[in-house]
Amino acid sequence: MYNLSRKTKLSLSISILTGLLFISISQTHEYFTNTSTEAPIHLHFHKHNQIALSACEGTLYPDLCVSTVASFPDLTSKSLPQIISSTVSHTLKEVKASSTNCSVIERSLAGNDSVQKRALDDCLELLDDTIAELNDVVFDLSSKKSASRNFHDLQTLLSAAITNQYTCVDGFNFATGNKYVRGHIQDRILTISNHVSNILVMVNKIKMKAEDVRTRKLSSSAASEVFPEYGRVKKGFPTWVSSKDRRMLQSAVNETKYDLVVAKDGTGNFTTVGEAVEAAPNNSDTR
Repeated sequence: MYNLSRKTKLSLSISILTGLLFISISQTHEYFTNTSTEAPIHLHFHKHNQIALSACEGTLYPDLCVSTVASFPDLTSKSLPQIISSTVSHTLKEVKASSTNCSVIERSLAGNDSVQKRALDDCLELLDDTIAELNDVVFDLSSKKSASRNFHDLQTLLSAAITNQYTCVDGFNFATGNKYVRGHIQDRILTISNHVSNILVMVNKIKMKAEDVRTRKLSSSAASEVFPEYGRVKKGFPTWVSSKDRRMLQSAVNETKYDLVVAKDGTGNFTTVGEAVEAAPNNSDTR
């Protein structure tokens, strides 16, 4: 009876220890699994934010820019023109929402509030213009011609889009009394203007990047021309010097057969180079 009880206790102890060991191994495995999966996620998130910060560097409204750009998926695989295009598409949604807002407010106005209605009509027209301009920007950014070549078109379109927003808000300066309308559209309109301002700065980076690449190419070309007056230089010789002539110029002195020697002390055929040139036959193929 005693032995049976002892065996039972021993078996129970072993079972408990086995269970605790299994739990410990499971928790350890789970910890390392979680740690290994969290690290890439953290690194991806960090890189995602770094790209947003880099794209928005120098903008007048960086907080708005970063929060917008960071909201785009697959940011790490996007080029700068693609990031800008996504920002324009985001802004287009806000322009359309603002246009809808203006239409709703216009319908709710009393019939005798003609000044504010006219101002709203102007805003709706200006917002339509902005939609057309931003769509043109998206097209230019996605065209086969590089965005840097479209820079002046992009600059003109974006500048016009900014002007539209301020013109819309300024239209309410002549409305006296009730400031309800301006108060309900101004924030949206100015946010659109701020977005477009940020886009303009980002577009300028494309141009600067293209100019930097062009400058580096020119510098590299200039560096290869030790004597620019002789044209491009390759492997120490102007490119117009033939391979045969290069070999001759690079050969050892005792391997070269001379047709004549110019020596000032009179030991050669001529004492000056001028005399040697004058004596040389015209239209000769010899060197």
